[in-house]
Amino acid sequence: MRAKQKLMLCGLGLMLSNGCSTQVQDTNVTVGSVQAISQALNLEHKLVPYQAPTTSELVLSSEFNLPAITQVANHVADWQLAQFDIRSNQMRTEMRPSGLPSGWMYATLMVGLWHWAESSDSAAFRQATLNLAQLNDYQLGPRATHADDQAIGDVYISLYEKFGNERRIQATQTMLTQQIQTPSQHSLEFTDTDKDTHEFALRTFVDPNCTVRWCWADAVFMAPPVFAHLAKTTGDPAYLDYMDKEFWQMTDYLFDKNYQLYLRDSRYFERKDEAGLPIFWGRGNGWILAGLARTINYLPDSFANKPQYTELFSSISAALLKYQKTDGSWPSSLLENSDEQHPETSATALIAYGLAWGINHGLLERDKYLAPLTRAWQSIVANVHPDGKVGYVQQVAFAPGSATYDDTQLYGSGALLLAAAEIKLLLASEQ
Repeated sequence: MRAKQKLMLCGLGLMLSNGCSTQVQDTNVTVGSVQAISQALNLEHKLVPYQAPTTSELVLSSEFNLPAITQVANHVADWQLAQFDIRSNQMRTEMRPSGLPSGWMYATLMVGLWHWAESSDSAAFRQATLNLAQLNDYQLGPRATHADDQAIGDVYISLYEKFGNERRIQATQTMLTQQIQTPSQHSLEFTDTDKDTHEFALRTFVDPNCTVRWCWADAVFMAPPVFAHLAKTTGDPAYLDYMDKEFWQMTDYLFDKNYQLYLRDSRYFERKDEAGLPIFWGRGNGWILAGLARTINYLPDSFANKPQYTELFSSISAALLKYQKTDGSWPSSLLENSDEQHPETSATALIAYGLAWGINHGLLERDKYLAPLTRAWQSIVANVHPDGKVGYVQQVAFAPGSATYDDTQLYGSGALLLAAAEIKLLLASEQ
């Protein structure tokens, strides 16, 4: 292939099997061959129509059927993507260090976007996910062992499975391999005093030093699915063995057997609410349920401990039903459940995804869980603005807190899309 032709393909982001080197090995490739290569590569890079980065206002229906759910999810995805600024490679101003495009907030959005793209067979949303991953050059976040910075690896692995090219998973595999080869023995105690500072070119992080391990509930959504997914894709059980050991150590530490819920971290061993009850964070347990579902997805049936994961998933699902509000939402603080408490969309959407997934995989009884799932979806849709913005999303936090109609975040949109994707599969299977 002539260098000019090859560079043209590379300029479009089309990776050949030997990369985008300008050192051309075969100068006898015909124009027909170039076209054939382009056609093959277009299986990955489908041309999608241009869409201006705006959304119109719609009257959204909360009906629990395929057309209504599809309209809501497409509208939310379109609104969120319309916020993208290519100059900064960001979708919103985010002063927190974790707001990096390779961090957990973008990862949650991209996980949801990818699942919705696959569930709805949308070339446009597949391409959007692919484009965002390519802008990251398939790199994880900068902190090698921090679960938040590993979360996006699940998207890269999915893209590798769909489109090939090992470059997509090289960084993820390298970082996770280093972690399993040098496992930390640090305590899981989460303190406000023992912190490590990590300075990078773009951001400086100040983290509790236990976060080299999974010492907080959110981590279950961020890291275990990536380790389990990589084990499935590569066939290397070492990633699964590491994940299994770390997950159960964290669960033994933070899981409350009386309530069948997780404390957010060890600081909540002693902290209580105004009534003297334990504090169980709604979104924290949403992260747990959704993270368990995504992890179980990748566990082979031959994996000895798989029944322990499915039993835990079912018990948490049953516990969460007790704290669903009459409007279908789950509150930010699960035990402080009252009609006066505001809805919280990210917790509700993560839990809704988990319930739909459980029904789809035969772990939850349809007759028991479908009605709560339906009410949850209706509550979620009630919080979506006419232009597609997802409201009532509690901002980045580690404990229950307030949210308003105008509060939104990337992970709120991602959680809604994740729930919509699983509900769509549920409804499609019943037709």
